[in-house]
Amino acid sequence: MTKTLTFKNSELSVVGNFLGTLSLKNKASRGRTKLIKLISAKNDEYNEDRKETLEPFIKKDEAGNNVEGDTPGSVVLIEEKRDEANTAINEIDNESAVIEFTEYSEKMKALYDVIVDYPTEFSNQDAAAYDLLMDQLEAVFENETEETK
Repeated sequence: MTKTLTFKNSELSVVGNFLGTLSLKNKASRGRTKLIKLISAKNDEYNEDRKETLEPFIKKDEAGNNVEGDTPGSVVLIEEKRDEANTAINEIDNESAVIEFTEYSEKMKALYDVIVDYPTEFSNQDAAAYDLLMDQLEAVFENETEETK
């Protein structure tokens, strides 16, 4: 049976960053490392899609180069197309990123078993990321338990 986790594209980096803050050992740590790699690959796809989608809305200089914004790596959007660009980006941000992890199932189960009762309290963004991750892991591993009964 294929095992997957599904996040919105915009949630990928939040969950990946959160995973990196956890203090884990052994198989759970290896599960975290595999999951971070899978999330990172999906996040790279998302960033590439975002970049391609924004391209027609970016203001160009006389040489045809992108006009850079005030912050490093940012660009200036064509004023008349700003709403259209924001709509397109919101669509990509809210698309589902499906992460297939069947081959790492044992390691993911070990990760789940450790973080389900993680001894540290979470707040703010970490609490939200924990909730997102646990919703997905519970959906996979609690259904698995019910199927084996």
